[in-house]
Amino acid sequence: MTVAFGTAKAPAWRHFTLPLAGRLEGLAFSLKTFAAAILALVISYWLEVKDPQWAVFTTYLLAQPLVGAVWAKGAFRLVGTVGGAVFAVLCVGLFVQAGPLFILAMALWLAFCTYGATLARNYASYGFALAGFSAPLIGFGSVETPDQVWSMAVDRTTEVALGIVCVGLVHVLVLPRYAGDALRASLATTFSSLAHYAAIVLRPGTPEKVFTDIRRQMSGEVIKFDALRSYAVFEAPELRGHDEALSRMMRAFLGLLSVARGLYVRLDDLRRHEDRNMAARLDPALDKVADLFEAIAADRDGPSSPAVNAALAAARDVTGQAQAQLEAMVETEPLESLANGLLALQRTGDMITSLSRVVVGVTGAPAEPSGPRVVAAIEQDRGAALAQAARAASALILIGVFWIASAWTAGAMAMTGLAIMMVFFVTGEKPGRVALSYVLVVALAVAVAFFCMAFLMPRLDDFAMLAALLAVVLIPTGIIMLIPRYAFLATAFAAFFLSQLGLSNVPSFDTATYIDNAIGLLLGLAAGVLAIDLILPYNPATTRRREWADVVAALPAAARGERPEIGARLPIQLALLKLMPRLDLTVHSDDEILGGSFGAASMSLELVRLRNRIADPAFPAGARDAVAACLDTLARDFEQLVQGESLADRVKIMDEASRAVAAARTSLAAEPPMIALAHALASLRFIADRLDIDRPFLTQTLS
Repeated sequence: MTVAFGTAKAPAWRHFTLPLAGRLEGLAFSLKTFAAAILALVISYWLEVKDPQWAVFTTYLLAQPLVGAVWAKGAFRLVGTVGGAVFAVLCVGLFVQAGPLFILAMALWLAFCTYGATLARNYASYGFALAGFSAPLIGFGSVETPDQVWSMAVDRTTEVALGIVCVGLVHVLVLPRYAGDALRASLATTFSSLAHYAAIVLRPGTPEKVFTDIRRQMSGEVIKFDALRSYAVFEAPELRGHDEALSRMMRAFLGLLSVARGLYVRLDDLRRHEDRNMAARLDPALDKVADLFEAIAADRDGPSSPAVNAALAAARDVTGQAQAQLEAMVETEPLESLANGLLALQRTGDMITSLSRVVVGVTGAPAEPSGPRVVAAIEQDRGAALAQAARAASALILIGVFWIASAWTAGAMAMTGLAIMMVFFVTGEKPGRVALSYVLVVALAVAVAFFCMAFLMPRLDDFAMLAALLAVVLIPTGIIMLIPRYAFLATAFAAFFLSQLGLSNVPSFDTATYIDNAIGLLLGLAAGVLAIDLILPYNPATTRRREWADVVAALPAAARGERPEIGARLPIQLALLKLMPRLDLTVHSDDEILGGSFGAASMSLELVRLRNRIADPAFPAGARDAVAACLDTLARDFEQLVQGESLADRVKIMDEASRAVAAARTSLAAEPPMIALAHALASLRFIADRLDIDRPFLTQTLS
């Protein structure tokens, strides 16, 4: 089956209009979101729902530039709201007369939802968060009038559903932007960048900064592609049948990134220091392949173009001919030198294969066995999820005890604010800092809402004037929501401004009550910040250690040959998909972590290849024993590396691994020259490079 990923390259003039295009896109998005909010408000007034602000509030929380994202987020929000509402009704009915039991039940529910939100990904995580937030909102909000809990739950669910329908319809009917189109565009951009990236790897003299900058860009593209894939199915169900094609593309993206770094370093060393004669032999072929890669990157039709397929075939021919020429020199050239050349050509072939797998995914052409899928099997960190759940429950219980003991009039609002913090800040590298920014933005929204209610809304004569007031605040906010860096905080401002504004059918405003509830909400949010920082706080070092262990733990099985070559890198690719969104690649240590992880993925492939090479009956027995002993030592050392508690232990283990590889290389160099030995030496040379270059990563001594 073919995946219809037709692509087109943007003309050169577009680069000069992107700033204007970006501003117009932001304005269009803001106007559509505002129109959805006004539509939701009009329908709410017409239906005379109790709290229209929740419908309007929902339109801004769900606002996304892509139709599929709106429906995906809306679906999970509705499911989460219904789940939270049902639990709130049951909890109030069973425990409202027993305060401690009621708070305990809510704490357990919040813990359950926090656990789920931590383990789930994308909008599934959001659904758990909504369930965790909705139950306290409805339950604590009906403590004083428990007989109203059912109507409150129904109203809340109805209002949320109304907001979902309004924002979804507006984004479908007015200048729609589809996730499927964005996915195709992302594929085109990423494929072009991959081809260009592969070309600069092969070019002599490519500055390291250029190489590093493009690698960072490509890492971001991979994460973007995975996110788009996750919700494109909500608007394009036909994409659900193409998981394998999408999985092949994800493996191609990560595979090329992992190969390219090691090849860049190897070629740079050959050209500058180690073997300039071999580099001179390789460069004509590598230049031809680089030219073909650049032609692929410039092709307007992208991976669906027949010319791209032809260029990849030509690149395979060039590398194959170059490899055949080197293999013919096995009797006349030093084996180590041939190994260097064969390694560079093998790795160039791996990049060609990665690009070819994307073409296969797009065109539906016959492919090699696909191996395991990558896109749906990211390992879950249950330990972190349990810690988040324990923090949420304990924080809610502590504030609940204070509420009961003090009879605080705004205690219900404080509990709701705390619940928000506990479920919406379950992931991220610096949750405390982000949560504090969130509280400050909410405080600003509450203050602006108070100003509007106290001084402006009493002067409004009709709905048109109310809409104008909302436009003054919300349209600029909507534009900011499309700027990735500020999107989260701008959405929080819009949502809380609307939730605190008096938009009910029977407007009423009491200054003392508003201030009391606002203080309660803000104190609850602030208590959440303290809980994040003080109760089982997030420890970046612990998380990095766990993610490092996930990567290194995949190497022993590769060294033992327990996985087929096509699936050799899969466990590390899964770890990379979990790791990459957490990294700040402008920080040297994070960039080194990413590079080391890519190096480990590439090394795992070479370990499997080496094990397969010595399985050939024609491989000399003495050399086979030497390589097998090396691989067994590496497998044992990698296992011990994960278990090593001290730096001294890890350094000692790495020294032993390096000696084992050096001993195997020496044994192979002493054998009569043959092609199989040259290929085995190439693999050993690559492994030696990784043990040296990625030593700070493998020993956890990154600065």
